[in-house]
This record gives sequence, structure tokens and C-alpha cells, in this order.
Amino acid sequence: MEGDHQQLTSLIPESATMLKAFSISNKRGEILFISTFEPTVTKDAFYPFLSEISSSPYGDPPPAFSRDGQNYVYIFRDDLYWACILGSGSLTKECGHMVITDSLCQLHQVCSTLCGTITQHSITSNLTLIAEVVQETMNGGFLQMQAAEKLQSHIYSNVVTAKESSVMTSAPGLFGIEKSAPCTAAQQSALAVDKSKRELYVDVVEKVWASVASNGTVIRAEVTGSIIARCFLAGNPMLTITLNSPLCTTPKEGFSTGARMSEVEFGTGVEVAGGETGRQLSVITSPGHEVAIARYTVSPDHPHLLPFNLTASFHSLTASDSELRLKLTSNTGMGTLAPVVTFRAVAPPTTATIMSRTSGPKDQNIKFSSEDKTITWTISQFPGGSYAQAFIRMVDAGGNATIDSGELDFEVSRWVCSGVRVERVKLSPALNNVSKWVRYLTTSDSVSIRLS
Repeated sequence: MEGDHQQLTSLIPESATMLKAFSISNKRGEILFISTFEPTVTKDAFYPFLSEISSSPYGDPPPAFSRDGQNYVYIFRDDLYWACILGSGSLTKECGHMVITDSLCQLHQVCSTLCGTITQHSITSNLTLIAEVVQETMNGGFLQMQAAEKLQSHIYSNVVTAKESSVMTSAPGLFGIEKSAPCTAAQQSALAVDKSKRELYVDVVEKVWASVASNGTVIRAEVTGSIIARCFLAGNPMLTITLNSPLCTTPKEGFSTGARMSEVEFGTGVEVAGGETGRQLSVITSPGHEVAIARYTVSPDHPHLLPFNLTASFHSLTASDSELRLKLTSNTGMGTLAPVVTFRAVAPPTTATIMSRTSGPKDQNIKFSSEDKTITWTISQFPGGSYAQAFIRMVDAGGNATIDSGELDFEVSRWVCSGVRVERVKLSPALNNVSKWVRYLTTSDSVSIRLS
């Protein structure tokens, strides 16, 4: 027995941990979540990984690589990097990185099932939940079974559901149609379409991440977009769309009004034509299926026009009460519509309650949570080119109380930040009695605004 015990011990390596650490980071090199499984490993261990990601001249590096003595394995999902630092466990040596890659894909699927749409906002809002998932699936650096239905009983956190783009939902009336579209079609989503109606949808959808100073200056911003087609026609006609400017990363000489892109990725089977302009994109459609035409990221040096400006001021009312005055202005112009705009901020900790009044669009409400001291201002059906105001009295907050910052969530139809427009939609062979719809939507991912 003693000999068997010695033989069993010899089979266990000195450092059998499969993983040293796990992180979720965005394309700007910001770590949104991190979990370490060895006491000597810190957040700094991921800096070589982030440096390699940002400096690679030919796109992202291979899914497994080594740098500065660390071995990294990662996947790229939902504009986020899900990365691990490998340990020296025997299973890792025997199976290579594929077992880690597969586990990361399963982990992403579990988080998607539990949290819904994966965005930076949903990750940062559900850090405790994700930590519980990681604890169960990467216990001590050893990979465990990963299935949402099996993990559900071990998760105690309440999920903070991220808002979903109405492109992916079937709620009617959220995704605005171009003004040329009849009102009957405007009450349908792209997923709730009668296939017998012979319709074609081309959707331009953009997500916005931004950090804005108190004077309205955009400190940093990132806009990612996609062009998607949904065809409800018999056969497989060729779809050709013509854009107002080419999707390219090469800077143009002289003055240009087109959007400047830092990344462009065309879908499978997409042909780029139109001579030097490259404005024509063609792809074979599939009846009843979504076809990804292009995905792009607007260049950081492109002058970003955000759909809203928010200004704030603070006024002392009494020795114990102060007033927060907010003014939200739409930059999207006439003919556009924001189905819902929400601003959230945390009031001073001594705030007992609030009193408020608003002006502007009719459908507005302001709520205060006494538990977490959160003030939520919601505006529904906010037309473009207008403005809304809120006057919020914070009781017992202190006469000189201020709020540092807040988060602005929005969804705007018929408008995109980059200015990308579809000028022409053509089907080949030509079909009769076909309704062609071009739709535009902009949603916020994470927009942080300084108030003071």
C-alpha cells in the first residue's frame, strides 16, 4: 500500500494547475473581469497579452501563443477577448490548447445563456455572477463541467439583463423604418415577417461606447457597426447594395466626407466592386436567413457625433438639499426617433428621497431607489432634434452635494453615428412586386458622462 501511494504521488506534477488566470477584456485593452488561480499571478500577467493583441500588424495573433514567459489561449466573441494563462498541468501538455479553447467557448455560451446579450455593459453589470460561474467551471484552475442548466442551482446572483438591440428581438415598433416605408411595415420587426410578402431587409446597426467630459467633449469613443441582410424571397437572388462611401481602412487624400474605418471585415461570399470606390457589395441571399454583409469599426480619429448631448448643473436650495438640473439634447435631426433613453446616476449616500419635475416630451419619469441611491431618468418616444429637461431635488444630500458621473443608455432608429448610408439596393435577377426596406439603428453599449 505504501508503494502504491508513492507511485500515485509521483504521477502528480508539482504544479498541476491547468490555468493560472482568466480574464475578459475589450479591444481597447481594458480588463473588464479577471480571476486568478495562483497567488503569484496578478493582473499584470495579462499586459503582454493585451500588448500583443493591440500591436499585431496582421490582425489578431493565433489563438494560442507565448510571450514574456506566459502561455496564452483566447477566443474573440461579442467584441471581447476571453483569455486564459496556462499552467503546467499534465492535461494541458497532453491535449494542447484545444481543450482550453473549447472550454472558453462553453464558458462564453454559459454566460450568454445566463446574462442574455453579451456586451461590455452586461459584463460589468454582472461581475459577481460571472465570478460565480468561473468559480464553478474553473475551480482552482481546473476545468469543470460547463452547462447552464447544471450551473443554475449554484448561481445566487441576480442577473442584470442588458438591453438588447431590437434587431435581435421581435418587439414591434422599436426598429424604425425609413420614411419611405409604409406604416404597416414599420410595426413589424425583421424576425416577425410573413415570408409570403416578398420582402428584403437591409439593416445597418451600430453600437456606441464612449466617455464624455462634463463640458460635452468626447474623450474617447468607439463605434462598431454591421450591415445585415434578410431576404424573404424564393430562390437565391444576388443582392447588390451601393453605399454612400466605401468601407475601407486606407485613408483618402484630400477632403473626404466619408467615414474613416480602422477595421473592416466582409462576410463570407461578399464581393466588393465599384472600381476604385469599392462602394458596391454583392452577396447571394438565402431565403429566410440572415446574411452578414460587413462588419466595421469607425476609426478613433473620425469626428464622432454622438446622438445625444447631456449637460448638468448643481444648485444649492437649502443647507441640506441640492438640485440637479439635466438637459438632454438630441443631435439626430428631424425624422429620427429614440424609443427609449435612460440616464442613471448614483446620488450622494445621505440622500433620503428626491422630488422632481420634467419638461419636453410627454412620456418621462424619474425614479429613486433608496437601497442603492440610484436616480433613473427615462424618456420614451424621444423625437430627434428636440430636448428634454429634468429638475431633481435631492433631499438631505447636502446643500453643496454633486454627482460625479452617470450612464446614458439609448436606442435610436433611422440614424447611425458613422454616417454610412445605403444609396441603392438591387436584386439580380430582377424580381417584381418586392418590398425593399433599408433600416438604421444605433444602440449604446457603455456611454459614461461626467457631470462635475
